[in-house]
Amino acid sequence: MNLKNQLNDYVLIIGSSNMDLNIYLDRLPKPGETVTGGTFKQSLGGKGANQAVASVRAGAKTMFIGKIGKDAFGDQMIFNLLKEGIETSCVIIDSKNPSGVAFIVIDSNGENMISVAPGANAKLAPEEIRSNSDIIKNAKVIVVQMELPMETIEEIYAIASKGNVIKILNPAPLKPISTELLKKIDIIIPNEGELYRLYELLEKKPTINVGKDGIIEISKKLYDLGVKTIITTLGSKGCVIYEGANDEVTETPAFKVKAVDTVGAGDCFNGVLACKLCKGNSIKNAVKYATVAASIKVTRKGAQEGIPFQNEIEDKYKKM
Repeated sequence: MNLKNQLNDYVLIIGSSNMDLNIYLDRLPKPGETVTGGTFKQSLGGKGANQAVASVRAGAKTMFIGKIGKDAFGDQMIFNLLKEGIETSCVIIDSKNPSGVAFIVIDSNGENMISVAPGANAKLAPEEIRSNSDIIKNAKVIVVQMELPMETIEEIYAIASKGNVIKILNPAPLKPISTELLKKIDIIIPNEGELYRLYELLEKKPTINVGKDGIIEISKKLYDLGVKTIITTLGSKGCVIYEGANDEVTETPAFKVKAVDTVGAGDCFNGVLACKLCKGNSIKNAVKYATVAASIKVTRKGAQEGIPFQNEIEDKYKKM
């Protein structure tokens, strides 16, 4: 699949790819505590790669740009992306730094604790992004997370702003964001905690309200700063969409399921949302599909292997 010669009909994900080293336990350890009796599972992850897998499995032509190490983990990452049908010709191999690794502990309710050694992910440089300017400007939808250097993220959106691209930011893990960067973003997708922390970073004070009122208050603030749509994910409670142009709030409930592993659920949501926007769906409809996909993902182990395919999403979507 050669996306370089296809205009405006593909999703571009720029971000991290990690090897996840998972331990499944009955409960998460407390600080200084060792909890034994768990089971170990190695799986592929990284926010960017997870989102790319979610996008392609949901039915979109998908390209991934990231930086991985010249090592066994990196080889597995490339092999898996290609197996999924993701275009990897712009993935950069770093001979000096190792591939990213995440250590993840997951309890019996699917909740998790994560620590990441970013390795090559943190070395993706602005000049490497500039060499892929045409790929960025010609995408239909672009999704970026924040496991990359901030100057690289700023370069991505500066280039994307020169094309007719739907520009999405998943602000995770959250870093300080300039108001100039926010002006270049069409859709921002934080979880509730990230939304509150983002407000504190921007306003230098905590929000007065929490819950739905707080979400709406901060969403309006972000719209005033230039972001057109704010989608706040709430885990098992679904999400809240704020479309600033219409001053419209939409709540989308989540399916009630027994969570086994929530790792990658947000990435699944983002990737499927990008796919559906690329296919011409409205924001509200794309969010419904993304919510369905995430509800399937949390019932399965593994950040990438647990992501559902298009037919599974469609079947469950019909039951909404």
